[in-house]
Amino acid sequence: MVDTGLIQGGVARRLGWPLLSFVAKIEELDPAGRSIKVNRLLEQGRQAVASKLPVVISVVKEITSRVYPSFINIRKASKLQIPVWDSGTIGVEASQVGRANAATKWTRVFPLPTRTGNVEMITGDSPQAIAAALVDKLMTDKVI
Repeated sequence: MVDTGLIQGGVARRLGWPLLSFVAKIEELDPAGRSIKVNRLLEQGRQAVASKLPVVISVVKEITSRVYPSFINIRKASKLQIPVWDSGTIGVEASQVGRANAATKWTRVFPLPTRTGNVEMITGDSPQAIAAALVDKLMTDKVI
């Protein structure tokens, strides 16, 4: 079920909580009043949504700014061992998990259409001439 968008809905359904998906920003969180206001990122634009707590939230990458790890932390992470758990480790029968027991059945998978395009190399005597030719081309093609 990787990348199908079904996990967060399934978790919310099992818990009996509302689902707030595609959250790009948490606008207001009021634990005492048991409420939350979020901003969702949708294809049509942004949507402001409020809900009572508890909720299940799934977020988009815009929820946070990029943080780049230091060289030392990269080295530390490369030495860490990632634990691998099987069904026995988490106390679940193997027959209860996996493709055979999945709620979603994939009858057919469609590959993405192949991309086609043309490449045009822009050359010139100097970087300035190349940049000017590129700008002319982009304006002629109405890209800018």
